[in-house]
Amino acid sequence: MLHPLTQQGLTDQLLTAERIQEHHGWDLAPNLLALFHHPWSPHPHLVHSDSPVDPAVWHDLPTGAQDPRPAVALHHLADTLATAPMRTWLRDWLHKDGRVCLGFALVFEAWIGAAHPTYRHGDLAQAPPSDRVEARVVAAADIGGRIHRIIRVRGAHTPTADSWAAPPPRIRDTRIATALTRLVQLAHRQ
Repeated sequence: MLHPLTQQGLTDQLLTAERIQEHHGWDLAPNLLALFHHPWSPHPHLVHSDSPVDPAVWHDLPTGAQDPRPAVALHHLADTLATAPMRTWLRDWLHKDGRVCLGFALVFEAWIGAAHPTYRHGDLAQAPPSDRVEARVVAAADIGGRIHRIIRVRGAHTPTADSWAAPPPRIRDTRIATALTRLVQLAHRQ
């Protein structure tokens, strides 16, 4: 469980990440962030982020085109980081300058809308415009087991933020949430 001030710092950092993306506009590649704090600093609850991957990870290698499925790339990345050759690099990167990893976040764009009982992945991409809206999402998992979500609908002035200590299955079991949770678990084995 994170200290309440650290939890607030994490939320603030996620909101900052969304604001930065808003400043850069839309139709951008996903961005994976690792979230850290420095426990010995004069501001131990200040959370900062670093990106562990090259933006090319979001592109399909044979074609070079951006892969529209960030969850697929995220699970592939978790698989890669779990391999023996990558463990030393990951351990060194995670603990650089004495920092402590608090979690991982993914900033990405997606269609959002009401999920009906027979919903299958990809249905919203085929739905009529009246049933969906484009949004930027910041999804995160932290070492306390919380799932965080920030959503800004395209054209909205402000995002909405949610956080769950015990996420409902429709949130916890998404491919992105499970991949972020895998990265958190992998980071804490290092």
